[in-house]
Amino acid sequence: MRSRVVTITLPPELAKADYPEFEEVRAEGVRRGRGPIDPQALRQMEEVAARRGDDWCTAVIGRSFAGIRYVSCAESFMLLVADERGLEPPLPQRFVESRRLFDERREQDRARRAEQGRLERERWEAAVRTCLVKVSVRPNLNRGGRRSMPHVVPDVPVCSSRGVHPAGRALCEHWRNPRQLGDPIPDGVATCQSCVRYVAEIRPMNEPAPPTAAERALLQLIAEGSVFTMTHARRAPAARVVNEPSRGAGGGLGRSVNAAVSKLEAKQWAVVDQAHSPTPSNTFGYRWRLTAAGAAALGG
Repeated sequence: MRSRVVTITLPPELAKADYPEFEEVRAEGVRRGRGPIDPQALRQMEEVAARRGDDWCTAVIGRSFAGIRYVSCAESFMLLVADERGLEPPLPQRFVESRRLFDERREQDRARRAEQGRLERERWEAAVRTCLVKVSVRPNLNRGGRRSMPHVVPDVPVCSSRGVHPAGRALCEHWRNPRQLGDPIPDGVATCQSCVRYVAEIRPMNEPAPPTAAERALLQLIAEGSVFTMTHARRAPAARVVNEPSRGAGGGLGRSVNAAVSKLEAKQWAVVDQAHSPTPSNTFGYRWRLTAAGAAALGG
C-alpha cells in the first residue's frame, strides 16, 4: 500500500501591534508597496532593519521579524515609514509574555541540569572514594565526542562481579561492541551508570573480593567481641552472636551465624580462639577474632 504525504500550509501569523499609529503606518506601507520596488528603497530597508534591530521591527509590523527577506513589501515599507516618523512602539504584549515564559523554562532547565550535575558528581565521588585501583574518565568518541556519556577506564586489569575488565577499556564495554575512547578528562565525572556501579566493585586481579554488606556487619560484630562458638547440651557447637536472641532451639545462647563465620574463616578474615573466655552474657565460649586481613577488609 502506497503512502500519501499531505502538505498543509499554515496561515501567516496575524499582525497585531500595540501602538496607536499602527493602522496608519500599515496603510502607508501598503500604498508604497504597490508596483516595482526601487533598489535604493531596498537598501534603505536593510539599513533601517540593521540599525533599529529585530525587536523594533517586530513592534512596528506586529509580528515576528527575521529579516527583510521574510516579510512582505508592505511590511518592509512600514519600517521606512515608522523610522521616518521617529516612532518607538512597544513590543507587543504577547511577545513579552512568550519571552518571559521562555526565560522561565530556560532557567528551570539550567537549574535541573545543575542539580543533575551535582547528583552525578556526588555519586561519582562516592564510588571512586572506595576504588582500589587508579582509573580515568574518558569520552566515547563514537557517541558525540567529549559531550558524550563519559566512561570509567582502569589503568590495569581488574575484576568485579561482572568478571575481568581489561586495562584501557571502559568498565561497561563488551568485546562485541568496542568503544573508541578519547583522552582522559581532567577532573572528569563519569555518568555511565554501569561504569559507576562497577568502579565501586573493581579490585586488582590478585586481591580477594571486598566483603558484602552482610559480611561487613558480621566482621563488625566479631571486632566488638560478640561472636563466640558455644556448646549446647543437645546440639553441636556453633558460632553465635551472644548479645542477640536466638531464633530457634539455641538454648538462649545467641543468634546462630555458624555458616557465615565459616565463610569468613575460609577467606582468612576470622579465626577462633583455642581457649575458653567469658562472653558479655556471663557464659563461656570460644571467641572469634579478626585476622589482619579481616581487619583490613573491615577497614576498607
